[in-house]
Amino acid sequence: MWLTGGHYEAWASFLERWGAGEALDPASLPALSTEDLAGDSWQRLVERITAALSQRLKSWSETLSREISGAGDEFSAARALNHARWSLPPIRALAGAGALPAEVSTRLLALVDDQIRDSQRQLDEQTDRMRRAGLPYSAVEARLRTIRDNPLTVLAAGPHVTDAGWAADPAARPRRRVIVD
Repeated sequence: MWLTGGHYEAWASFLERWGAGEALDPASLPALSTEDLAGDSWQRLVERITAALSQRLKSWSETLSREISGAGDEFSAARALNHARWSLPPIRALAGAGALPAEVSTRLLALVDDQIRDSQRQLDEQTDRMRRAGLPYSAVEARLRTIRDNPLTVLAAGPHVTDAGWAADPAARPRRRVIVD
């Protein structure tokens, strides 16, 4: 019997602070196994972890959206994408925390990676909307190039939606050449 609340309380306290945006390391959390908590306690804890991840991902998404919308040039758009990508490791670190049972962390990582891929897909769709809205061809192509060169999905465990980004082999497929008369 724990007088201080034990592992559940340590996780709950951590999740509350981490979800609010504090920079905390999930490596400091006590390891959990399926025998540590009753079934309903496991469910509540997983719901709390999911809620904290959702809170951080929502904040991440809002920040990315605001920065991309406010980007006046491609350098600013690339910087926004890079800042967004730098914000993802702490989120993935909690989802894949070694203190969680493998089946729980696998499901949580899949949820986070799906959100990252969905955000990348939305960026691609936004570029298509720019094209349909009649923006200049050069502006649309520049934005598409920025998105492809700075993929959010580099950290996710799946293929990039638009291109391989920096991981692409430059010898495998030559880039498009534009020959001007």
